[in-house]
Amino acid sequence: MSGPFSHDLGRCQLVLSVVLILVGLNLIANLRLLGRTAPRGAGPRSRRLVSVLIPARDEARNIERCLRSVLGQSYAPAEVLVLDDHSADETAQVVQTIASADGRLQLVPGEPLPQGWLGKSYGCHQLATRASGDWLVFTDADTDHDPTILGWAIEAAEQNQADLVSMIPRPVMHTLGEQLLLPIIPFGLAALYPLALTQRLGISSFGMAVGTYLLFDKKAYQRTGGHAAVRGEIAEDVALAGLVQRSGGRAVLLDGSDKLSVHFYQGFRESWHGLAKSAFAALRFRLSLSLLMIGVYGFLFLWPVLIFWLGLRAGSVEAQATRLAGLHVLLNAGLWYAVAARFRIPRTTALIYPVTVLLTILMMADSIRRAAVGGIGWKRRVYDARGGELRH
Repeated sequence: MSGPFSHDLGRCQLVLSVVLILVGLNLIANLRLLGRTAPRGAGPRSRRLVSVLIPARDEARNIERCLRSVLGQSYAPAEVLVLDDHSADETAQVVQTIASADGRLQLVPGEPLPQGWLGKSYGCHQLATRASGDWLVFTDADTDHDPTILGWAIEAAEQNQADLVSMIPRPVMHTLGEQLLLPIIPFGLAALYPLALTQRLGISSFGMAVGTYLLFDKKAYQRTGGHAAVRGEIAEDVALAGLVQRSGGRAVLLDGSDKLSVHFYQGFRESWHGLAKSAFAALRFRLSLSLLMIGVYGFLFLWPVLIFWLGLRAGSVEAQATRLAGLHVLLNAGLWYAVAARFRIPRTTALIYPVTVLLTILMMADSIRRAAVGGIGWKRRVYDARGGELRH
């Protein structure tokens, strides 16, 4: 590699080196922030009633495991409300069987979904109107809760004076297909999202939450307008965090990998479909931002692999560009390994991360295609956001 191309390559590699250093610093800052916001272990100061609210649609595969873990919490008092959103499987029967043996659990039949609403947001909205607790916990039916998580999350809210507490869960991966796709969730949040920087700068529009677990102070939830205010948002969790912070409240994100496991999907096909459902929506259907994200992922994680492979193939192992590309590959592997170790996902992620990134880019392209052509389908509903109005 020589001449003008070599010069341009050198400049690109210099830029990449700087960016990777910044990504590493961002990861360190984010992990330190997650450490500072973590509860100290003293327990919650008060014992106010908590309402655990679980919207469920076709969740017979997961709901019993979720409910057993929620009802097994060491914190009391608590009530548990499950909304059956017109499930076509045995979700309601499973819930009713457990409820017959535990008076804290109540099954709520879902109402028909109005136009302009996403199914999950409308389910949460219905549950919130029935909840009696001073704390509201919205969680998903595919989650598995440590017995101490409820008191732990409330302590975090009190300690951080937070109106909303959410957490990054540990994604459970049953198959190789899931191991190839799902690590992008904790990696994107911990390494690429500027959690610590935006908090230090006080930028409220960069609020972040993960919808698998949202602990709200009920007054703060009502003050922001709750799920009614984000009725058409597929990424309703992120939108809620932004509303909390723009209303003068505080949203805190925790490392919940020791407390909360989530069985997002089973198998490659379901994982792809589930991620494609929300990827473009999480970027507010902004094509320019989505293309920028695709370009950044390719530049940071795939381009060094390509340059290194081309150098090896050409037999120029000693060339500066090849050596530097090899260093970039190692730096990336280190970043992915650090996230895998922290959030208790397979360490092999550090070896297969180029495949994960390539699949993420293709999945994002598919997400854009689905939104533009046929709408976003999930659990027997298809949402169409074209024309500025959400319809199903």
